Amino acid sequence: MKKAFLVLLSISLFILTSCLQNDDSDARIPVRYTVIVTDKISGKAVEKAKVELTNEVQSAQSLTTNSSGTVFFPSEESYVNQIVVTKDGYFPKDTVDVISNPDTALSVILRSISIFLVPTDTASVDSTKK
Repeated sequence: MKKAFLVLLSISLFILTSCLQNDDSDARIPVRYTVIVTDKISGKAVEKAKVELTNEVQSAQSLTTNSSGTVFFPSEESYVNQIVVTKDGYFPKDTVDVISNPDTALSVILRSISIFLVPTDTASVDSTKK
């Protein structure tokens, strides 16, 4: 009985060790970002806004929004990102540290982010006056 237990224990340890050696701790799950940019005042899509996605190693991708105010970033193997949106006539808008939880049950993580830009000409408007 004791010998069978030791054999079973040895096999279990071998299997566990094999699994741990095959674990690739650097494996990254791709994250695909969809960013939707709209005008904070009118609610309309902001076309031709520059959207820059910077990852955790400071590598940046820059795209321009389409007619529906949307950009689609292809797979980014980074879980912490910064998004900066700029357009003439609007205040710059950034969202810092967009964090995606690396769920190993997924083959790709899909993130949708809505960002509102405030037109610069609204800065002089006093919303407290009637």
